[in-house]
Amino acid sequence: MTETLTTAVTGISAQNQEWLRLKGAATALQALQVQDGSIPGPADHAAAAQHVDTIVAAIQALTPAFPHDAAYLEAAATDFQAWSAGGFSVPDFLSSLLAFQPQAQRHDGLQHLVVFPMYTQNGSSNRLVEAVLVEVIWPEFIAGLEAGEYSNKLFVPIRFVDFTPGYDTNSAVLFPETVAVSQTPTFTWGAIFADREAARFRRVLKAAAEITSLELPEGAAELLADQDLTEATFVMWDLIHDRTHMRGDLPFDPFMIKQRMPYFLYSLEELRCDLTAFRESVRIEKDDDAAPRPGGTRSWCSTPLSSTASSGSPSPADGSATTTAWAASFSSPGCTSSTCCTGRTPGLPSTGMKWLTP
Repeated sequence: MTETLTTAVTGISAQNQEWLRLKGAATALQALQVQDGSIPGPADHAAAAQHVDTIVAAIQALTPAFPHDAAYLEAAATDFQAWSAGGFSVPDFLSSLLAFQPQAQRHDGLQHLVVFPMYTQNGSSNRLVEAVLVEVIWPEFIAGLEAGEYSNKLFVPIRFVDFTPGYDTNSAVLFPETVAVSQTPTFTWGAIFADREAARFRRVLKAAAEITSLELPEGAAELLADQDLTEATFVMWDLIHDRTHMRGDLPFDPFMIKQRMPYFLYSLEELRCDLTAFRESVRIEKDDDAAPRPGGTRSWCSTPLSSTASSGSPSPADGSATTTAWAASFSSPGCTSSTCCTGRTPGLPSTGMKWLTP
C-alpha cells in the first residue's frame, strides 16, 4: 500500500474514541454493501441499522470539535438516518454533500471529518461508506500565491490523520464526484492528499537514486529528507497544475467534456499542465516581480472574458512567458466569477470556450 507520513495535528487524534467508533462502524457497513452502495439483503438490515446508529451518535459527539463543519455533519447524520429508514436502498447523500464546503475555510491545520458512501479513485470502484479524518495544508506562501496570480478557489490541499480501508490504496484525492448522490450537483471543491503525493515521491526518488547511484543535487536531497517541505512543494505544484486545466491551448477540444479519447491525448493534457507548473515554479523562484500580489497587473482573474476566439492572442504587454489563457463560460451557479477562474470543472460548458488575456 501507499506510504503516508503525517505530522502532528492540533484537533482530535486518530486515537479519539468517538472517531474509532465511527471508523469501526463504517468498516463493518462496508462488508454488507454491494457495489452501488445499497444493502439488498433484508437479513443484514438489523445489523446495518445498528452500525448507522453508531455512526450517527459518533458524528453528533464529534461535531463540537468541528464547528466549521456543523451544518455538514448535521446533514450527514440526517442522510444516514434517512438511508436506514428507507431500507438501505442506493444511498443518496446529496444534502450533506452540498453542505460540505471545505474550500470556504482554507486554514493551515484545520481539520475535517468526512463521511460519505463513495468510491475512491485509483482504489475501490464500489460506493461504500468511507470515513476520513483530514487536515488542511495551507501555508502562508500558498495563501499568497492563490490570492495573487494563481487563483484556484476550489483547490483544497489536505493530509491524512486517519481513514477507513477504502483509502488504504493508492488514492490521493477526495473529490465530490465520487459520492453517492441522486443527481449530479455543481462541484465546488476538490481535495488532494499532498502528504500521500509527497511520501510516494520521496520513496520513488530515493529508490531511483540508490539504483542508479545518482548523487542528488542539494535541493532534491533536501526534499528527500524533509516530508513537510515536500508536502508544501506539492501543494504549490498542484495549485498551479490544477488551475492550468482551465487555461491555455488544449491538446484536444474540449477537454472538459467527458468523452472517450485515445489515452495519449489525456497524457498530453497532463504533460501540458506539468510543464506549465514547472515553468511557473521557476518563474516564482527567479523573478522578483512574480511575487503574488492581489490585484496585480498580471493577475489571471482580473480581466473579464472577451469574445470567443479561435486562436491565441498576443503575449501580455509586459513580455512575460505567460500566454493567453482560456476559461470556459458556464451556466452553473457555482461559477461565481465572470471568468470562472477555478481550476476545477463546475459543470459542462454551456456556451463554448472563451478567451481571456491576463
